[in-house]
Amino acid sequence: MGTDGVKGEDIIMRVIQKLEMRRGWTLRLAALTALLGLAAAFAPSLSAQGLPDPPHWFYGIGYDNYSGTVIRAVDSNGATIDSTTVNTQGQWSITIATEHRKVRFEFDADDGTRTTVEYDVQKAELTRIRLAQFTVVEVPDDDLQVEAPPTLMVRIIARRAPDGRVEFGMRSPSGEDIFPRARYFPATGPSHDRFLHSSEIDFGDGFVGQIIARREGGDPNGRIEFGFRVAGYDDIFPSARYFPASGPDHNRWLRSSEIEINPPR
Repeated sequence: MGTDGVKGEDIIMRVIQKLEMRRGWTLRLAALTALLGLAAAFAPSLSAQGLPDPPHWFYGIGYDNYSGTVIRAVDSNGATIDSTTVNTQGQWSITIATEHRKVRFEFDADDGTRTTVEYDVQKAELTRIRLAQFTVVEVPDDDLQVEAPPTLMVRIIARRAPDGRVEFGMRSPSGEDIFPRARYFPATGPSHDRFLHSSEIDFGDGFVGQIIARREGGDPNGRIEFGFRVAGYDDIFPSARYFPASGPDHNRWLRSSEIEINPPR
């Protein structure tokens, strides 16, 4: 071990001891500055002995309104490197090893998380972080929690009337059957494949829509495909959505599979 290395270590240790003995922030900062200068001066000899590079010192003063607040040092990946607490004099400090290339600082406040820009971590540097350098993080719109719109689970019901027409209605989540005024599909025809629609059905709480129905493939004697229409949305088709071309004649209601609807938009 060279004499320069031994001498450098002795001087640094004496400065550290003086730093620990002094309580005033101004004196501590002055001693810390002197220590950094010594560390930089003796860095070549210390590195030659396999010792790590002196770290980068970050500190803050004037944080009187944030006493007890935890300051976090965060790397580029968002992982916390280290943390410290603002003391009763509104002061804090963190040392960051040079193995970390970038660092930013953040803390939680009443108006959200406040953060700084990223700083380069350099050997034997001293950097003051002012309170004004912390700004509130703007949350991207995609990250905002959006309340899901209300939905209602209902079924379409149908039966063949005595005159051969198909009568349609809706079954509410409570099991109540709701029948629109215009609710009959003709016994035969029409020969086109355009959807006919019922009069409006109101489930309450803003849920409104219409039953739609057509002959499959435009066949006037074919089976009937039906669905539900809500303004502002694509037509909704349950997986079980066909009424047979003939029968049944038992007068009982057939029901579709369940569909989920939203209020019109």
